[in-house]
Amino acid sequence: MYFPYLRGKQNELAALKEVVSRLKVDKVYPVVEPVKSNTKPLLKTISILNDNGIIPHIIVNPEVGDLATDSPDHLYNTISKESVKFVPCIRLNNQNITNTQTFLNQLIDRGLEFSLLLQEDILSNINSFTAKARANLIIDQSRYSHTFANLIPNCVIISSSFPTKDKNANYNSIPQFFSDAHITYKVPLVQNQIGFGDYLIIDNAWSTNGGPAYVVALHITYIENSNLNMYVKHSLSITNPSSQSDIAGKFQEALNEMIQFANQTPSLDQNTLGFQEYIDIHKRKSFHALGIPKKLSMMHHMETISNYL
Repeated sequence: MYFPYLRGKQNELAALKEVVSRLKVDKVYPVVEPVKSNTKPLLKTISILNDNGIIPHIIVNPEVGDLATDSPDHLYNTISKESVKFVPCIRLNNQNITNTQTFLNQLIDRGLEFSLLLQEDILSNINSFTAKARANLIIDQSRYSHTFANLIPNCVIISSSFPTKDKNANYNSIPQFFSDAHITYKVPLVQNQIGFGDYLIIDNAWSTNGGPAYVVALHITYIENSNLNMYVKHSLSITNPSSQSDIAGKFQEALNEMIQFANQTPSLDQNTLGFQEYIDIHKRKSFHALGIPKKLSMMHHMETISNYL
């Protein structure tokens, strides 16, 4: 099972809403960490996911953004007041366990489903919680002791697979290995692994920074037919890399390179909804703010994995 981890920013929520009809409801379980104080877009997204048969896992005590807190009560109550279905996911570490145990016990007493995001080896005995959790998410297997990870039931390993660079110009134009988690989770890597996840075509670092780029970089993932590994292709603009001018022209330059690569790479599925929109933009030679390509690449990534599963 695939657990894509998204932060509740505008384009991440839009990606989920637009691609949901293409996802396998019994294979894809989105995890959303809300980061905006205005929860209306989040609630709308959950509603659309529900309409398409998907019940998302929502981090009710986010670590970053406007809603960052160790207490899960407020956000959980806010969402629960609405007529939407979600699985509350509680972020758990050694510092906040005292604040969360009461809440977890209340969910258990009421017979409600929940999941856990375990941020580290928990020193306290949490067996009564992990045993009842629908899924227990860990971030990067190497951050946990072998013993702890292998004792977790219903374990999902979330990996930060995207090879982030400080500057777009530093991305390599040669496709890079992205992940084989869609293969190895069946082995599994830890004793009770039931699924895998990633942060799509970004990494797990939180940032609100943005702005005009000197080099436009577009990122697209694909599963290579010959070995079934996933790779990521970075398509870059090359004109005037020392200037922030003509972003629209640089976008078209990077998009031209991406489309040319796709046409030469049978493994890259051009029939996904996200890539079809890239093709439409390319034909119309139109330009969108760079958040739109990010959304399309996220849509393509989720649908690509869903199709494989």
